[in-house]
Amino acid sequence: MTLYTPLSEYDLFPKDDQSSITFHQMNSCTLKCRQMDNGKKQIIQILSTDPKHYMDPSLQPGQWLDS
Repeated sequence: MTLYTPLSEYDLFPKDDQSSITFHQMNSCTLKCRQMDNGKKQIIQILSTDPKHYMDPSLQPGQWLDS
């Protein structure tokens, strides 16, 4: 079955792990992040209408934020 939706895969199929989802504001861009137990945040998704945010290598999904 194919689902056509603007939601991310994590919203449709949540994992049962030790992290929680948070939203972080950086460079006037909202980032959906995974908050780990050790306090680190990993970017899951960029929520922005500015194309420059998607081209910034420091804001790419999978990157760790300096908190």
